[in-house]
Amino acid sequence: SKLNKEINNNTVALIIGIENYNQSPNATYANLDAKYFYEYAKKGFGINQQNIKLLIDKDANLVSSIGILEKLLPSKIKDGKTELIIFFAGHGLASNDGKELFLLSQDSDPDLLTRTALSRSEIFNTITKLKPKSVTMFFDTCYSGISRDEETLLASARPIRIIADEQSTPNNFTIFSASQLDQISSGLKEAKHGIFSYYLMKGLEGKADSNQDKKITNGELLAYMDENVSQKASELGRQQNPSLAGDPDKVLISYR
Repeated sequence: SKLNKEINNNTVALIIGIENYNQSPNATYANLDAKYFYEYAKKGFGINQQNIKLLIDKDANLVSSIGILEKLLPSKIKDGKTELIIFFAGHGLASNDGKELFLLSQDSDPDLLTRTALSRSEIFNTITKLKPKSVTMFFDTCYSGISRDEETLLASARPIRIIADEQSTPNNFTIFSASQLDQISSGLKEAKHGIFSYYLMKGLEGKADSNQDKKITNGELLAYMDENVSQKASELGRQQNPSLAGDPDKVLISYR
């Protein structure tokens, strides 16, 4: 009920949820995560429906995803004016040397990452060239090679130990990640969501507003998610700690 923001035509959202993969185990509840976040994008961030692109399962194949990044976003993003929000729920995977992180599209082959998956650094570079005012990304994924239901994405998958400086983040980017790089991102059966997505949306509803000033900063959201996500994950016998790359004091969302 708090989320009823005026329409903001300067914000654009790309929302991707992939539960049913062609060549990988399912990412349980990922499409529900995306469908719910679509509602939060409209009501919480006030994004015009025409400025939201939602890709679910087969619609989030490699060609479609590249088309959105290379063709749709340039038509939507105005230099220095547009705020871009990206939400991705699905599988991620690191290259064998751990230096490159990939998001798996619906038809990606985990054995052919560089040819069939989306490189995170290439996504950053593509967006940076469009010069948006700001970019906020929510990644409900992990790069450990293990699905939400503890299935292995790759027979040869090993825990990741080498990461190239967490892939330094461009200046005007804010990136929320569901877990640390060697952790599994879990699902929450009772809510039918990823744990990260569930507490992300609960936080945006106002639960993360620790000082009750009707504004939620990146830092407040991270603190709320870290407390709740780590608690729920520990009940499943796992460790999961969301991370933030970006300015913790930046206001992410405000209420009337």
